Amino acid sequence: MEYEKILKGFRKKAIATLETLPESLVYSQTHIKKLIPHRDPFLLLDQLIGLDLEQGIILGSRIVSAQDPVFQGHFPDLPVYPGSLQLEMIGQLGLCLYHFLTHRSSVVQENATPIQVRATKILGAHFLEPIGPDKEVQVIAKKLEHETYFGTVVGQVLCAGKVCSVAISEVCFLD
Repeated sequence: MEYEKILKGFRKKAIATLETLPESLVYSQTHIKKLIPHRDPFLLLDQLIGLDLEQGIILGSRIVSAQDPVFQGHFPDLPVYPGSLQLEMIGQLGLCLYHFLTHRSSVVQENATPIQVRATKILGAHFLEPIGPDKEVQVIAKKLEHETYFGTVVGQVLCAGKVCSVAISEVCFLD
């Protein structure tokens, strides 16, 4: 797969918007905690808001609070949300997507349990615009590959409609 070509293709335009997705979701962190093992302060998604099971696309959101301690050191005079945490947001959303794809449903079951994975590779990333404090971002993830043991997603973080970062990452499923 030509990862660099995919990254370049998603540097300017959103993979999807809420309006283009066939299904709206209203899932909070309570639901997200049933899907992925991350917890505060490293749970980096606030909501799941859109889904396209057929195309393998999910949309989520997060408010990047000025109170986030990362801004104390990155950087005090010009606070910028770290690119590595943007990659983590995409990865967490990708794990939520794999839950829905595996179950072929947009429902978060009452007895859902977090998926167990390990990150294996960042296949590429472009950081295009800084994200400052007190910004709401949208996060988009799209399935590229999914097999028994490995999954690959391309994702974006957008702020005010601009693509701030785009990345492709791979995980290994432990379950």
